[in-house]
Amino acid sequence: MKTVSTYVGFVLCLLLLIGAGCNDFPLPEDEFLKSARSSENAELKKNENKKPAELSTDEIDGLLFMREEEKLAHDVYYQFYQWYAHNIFLNICESEQKHTDAILRLLDFYDLDDPAAGKAIGVFQNTALQDLYNSLVSDGKEGLLSALEVGVLIEETDINDINSLMTETEVKNILQVYSHLLNGSGNHLSSFERVLSKVESKQK
Repeated sequence: MKTVSTYVGFVLCLLLLIGAGCNDFPLPEDEFLKSARSSENAELKKNENKKPAELSTDEIDGLLFMREEEKLAHDVYYQFYQWYAHNIFLNICESEQKHTDAILRLLDFYDLDDPAAGKAIGVFQNTALQDLYNSLVSDGKEGLLSALEVGVLIEETDINDINSLMTETEVKNILQVYSHLLNGSGNHLSSFERVLSKVESKQK
């Protein structure tokens, strides 16, 4: 005869499986970002009385670029949410805001000018990113499926760029933030791919 604990264990497992199946995109990454922000703050606090490292031109350019690239992701998803009202765009847009804010804290720490300061949605100092934004938004106008494909492209590009930037620095707090962004972009990519697959299946 089965014990009460056996039944309880069975019910808990069933609930976990149901929950996992219903969760198409586990965002925004509250616990992950909370942990990342905590460790980031601890690192900055540990160094707050130290003179910031002398950054190379490549390291500075990388931070400036990443500040606007994360803003680009935020702004594109913001626009797509206005058009399609799909929660994946809202959730990841909120997460991208936290990503670009994390880069801003590094810019402040190293006393670097913020290229995104005062810039409205869809406006960028970097001309290449401005052109990219315009192109991505234009592609996303074709429909929800196209917008989700743009989301996949953005996250793949973001992952490649972060990996490249991580090879150009050995500064601990920069690597720490880049690592957090890389994990977040991986989560975003997986979420977009899942939703894209479902939308494609419905349209066949």
